[in-house]
Amino acid sequence: MTSNMTPLKVIYASMFSAIVFVFTYIGIQVPAFGAFGGLTHMGTLVMFLIAIKYGKYYGALSGAIGMTLFDLLSPWAAWAPGTFVVRIIAGYVFGLVAESPEGQGLSTLKNWLSLGLGGTVIVVGYLVFEAFFLGSGAAAFRSIPGNLLQLVIAAAGIFIIKSLPELRK
Repeated sequence: MTSNMTPLKVIYASMFSAIVFVFTYIGIQVPAFGAFGGLTHMGTLVMFLIAIKYGKYYGALSGAIGMTLFDLLSPWAAWAPGTFVVRIIAGYVFGLVAESPEGQGLSTLKNWLSLGLGGTVIVVGYLVFEAFFLGSGAAAFRSIPGNLLQLVIAAAGIFIIKSLPELRK
């Protein structure tokens, strides 16, 4: 995607980022998990679907742009730098691991592996960001349950991935 950027690919990336942004607003505050990581949303599901179906670049861009915009336009603005870095890496990992000889996202085993590895990036990435950059120390561990819940929700994508349409080239 980087060397052969076309207007259609820019449109897809923009559209996917907007969809992730909107679905990140579909969420719930989970105060039981503490002050940090208390937001659970549908954005991770959509980012995961985009990455495993349409590839690592769309996954990385849609997650980083869509969720960072959400953070900047919400009370979670302090998380925006961490969100950008964590989500661009996680989206890329989701899509990269889901590549297979059968086609992007067609191997159920690779899709599960993608969820596990990309999910590890999300959990560890936010833990590190909150601990060091937000200065929360041990309190950062309270974000783990909320991030894991988002990954459980994203797992639904494995069962609906084949129903997504192919993109026009």
